[in-house]
Amino acid sequence: PAGSTVLPAVWQMKRKRDIKTREVKKYKARLNIDGSKMQYGKHYEQTYAPVASWPSIQMLLTLVAVHDWHSTQIDYILAFPQAPVEKELYMKVPAGFVIDDEEKSKDYVLKLHRNVYGQKQAGRVWNKFLVDKLVNKVGFVQSEADECIFYKGNVTYALYTDDSILA
Repeated sequence: PAGSTVLPAVWQMKRKRDIKTREVKKYKARLNIDGSKMQYGKHYEQTYAPVASWPSIQMLLTLVAVHDWHSTQIDYILAFPQAPVEKELYMKVPAGFVIDDEEKSKDYVLKLHRNVYGQKQAGRVWNKFLVDKLVNKVGFVQSEADECIFYKGNVTYALYTDDSILA
């Protein structure tokens, strides 16, 4: 729409190396938005995303060790894009993508429908999305002492950004 700010797209490139030989075994790329161009009040309001406190994590791991509980660690893959976008955002077509009509290519932009890495509020949006799912869909109860600790039956769930521990 007229008057909308179009934010730049940024490619994040990584080389994954073999630990022993240091030989490159995989190339990875992820498309991000340039959050440095975002404007407070227009593109985002709040950026704070809570994480489980270290004392809570230490207590949970101590209980696991003392009581010989089973535990597992979860790392959500592409966590942030699982959540819907919080505000209407537009991004330039990233470098490397060709539009059929090159003369009009500057007229095209991408409207974001999912939370994208690089947004200032991306962690907060993901946290709100996951907490809603844990509490309202799965039935966990959020701890009053630490907002990133959840309980359901004999299961305890600790959330730290896009990583979690289940015990």
